[in-house]
Amino acid sequence: MGLELYAKVEPLLGFEESIEALYDFYIDLLESWQPNRLLDIGCGSGAFLERLQQRITLQRSLGIDLSQTMVQRAKARGIEAEAIDLCELDETFDAATAVFDVLNYLDRPTLERFMQCVYARLTPGGIFIADINTLYGFEEVAQGALIREDSKNFVALNSLFEDEKLTTHLTLFEEAESGCYQKSEDRIVQYYHDTEELSQIGGMTLIQSFPLQMYGEEPDKEVLVFKKGE
Repeated sequence: MGLELYAKVEPLLGFEESIEALYDFYIDLLESWQPNRLLDIGCGSGAFLERLQQRITLQRSLGIDLSQTMVQRAKARGIEAEAIDLCELDETFDAATAVFDVLNYLDRPTLERFMQCVYARLTPGGIFIADINTLYGFEEVAQGALIREDSKNFVALNSLFEDEKLTTHLTLFEEAESGCYQKSEDRIVQYYHDTEELSQIGGMTLIQSFPLQMYGEEPDKEVLVFKKGE
C-alpha cells in the first residue's frame, strides 16, 4: 500500500487546519485522564505528539509508524519515534492513541490483531483513543477527485467507495533536478468499520464515543474511547 507516497504528498493536501482541530479534541480528552506514559500509533510526522507535549507533561511518549519517511519527519521535530509494527513493541503504556483514520487502513483480520496488540500494550485501566470515518464520511466526503499543486509538484487523488472499501489512487508528478518531472503512482485502501463492530473485538470496553462534523453537513468522523479492565 502507498504509505511512502502518501507521506510525500500529505503536505500538499491542505488538511492541516481540520487535522489540528482533531488533535485538540484528542488532547482535551487526554487532559481529563492525565496519563503518564503514552503511545501514539501511526504517529505520522509527529505533529500530534509535538502539540500534545505543549499541553500535557508526560513521563514517557513514543510514536510508532510503518513509514520510514514519517518517522524521520517525527524525529526531525524532536519526537521519539520508531518504524515498528505495534505487535512487535515490547513496552506498556497507560494511554494509546491512533489519530486520523489509522483504524480505517486496517481490514477486518488486521483490525482484530491490531486491537489485541493495543490491549497487550496497555497497563490495567489504560485507555485507547481512536477515530473512524462514518459511512457518511466515506460516501459523501471522501469519494471523488482532489488535485493539488505547488511550484515543483502536482498531485491527484481519485477515490471510489464500494463494498465498504475506499480505494484511492495517488499520482504525483515531482520536479527533478534536471527540470523534468518524475511520475509516481500507488494506491491506498481504507475500510469502513462501525462502532458496534469495534466494541466487540480486542477485549477492551468502549466507554465513550463522540461524533464529529469535520468536512460535511453531518458527522463524518467518530472518536472512540476504549478502556482496558483494571
